Amino acid sequence: MQLLTFTLTGMDYGISLENVESIESKMNVVVVPTSPANIRGIIRLHGEILPVFSLASRFGLGNIAVDNLVVVNVGGMKLALEVEKVKEIVDVEDSRVLPMPTLMSGQQCCFNDVASCQKELIVMLDVKSLVSQEEQAAIRKMISDNTSEK
Repeated sequence: MQLLTFTLTGMDYGISLENVESIESKMNVVVVPTSPANIRGIIRLHGEILPVFSLASRFGLGNIAVDNLVVVNVGGMKLALEVEKVKEIVDVEDSRVLPMPTLMSGQQCCFNDVASCQKELIVMLDVKSLVSQEEQAAIRKMISDNTSEK
């Protein structure tokens, strides 16, 4: 399995590479006052309007210095995830991937596994459960409202 690794508040996280559309440099985010929780605003990327999702806000980590956006597909919708820094793509053997401990169940909705890689633990983000169906609907409405006004 290949993981794209990145940092948030100095901690390593990973996303399965099959969920990643692209990696972008930090961009100016247009703040939309009626944005759903955890959505910082929108960007225009290659002619598309994409919502910018704050992982730090979602995980209660406070403000972070954003260097990169990781564009992922969630339920047929592209999201740009704010990360401090993209690190690298790593190959992880299936035997090195373990389930998230049940003690972490408060945040387990977004984290499915932990990968052991080169003496480090990488918390694996479950992109499919990152945004609820209700949040996806609210995000789609926000994008629709902001593209129809132009």
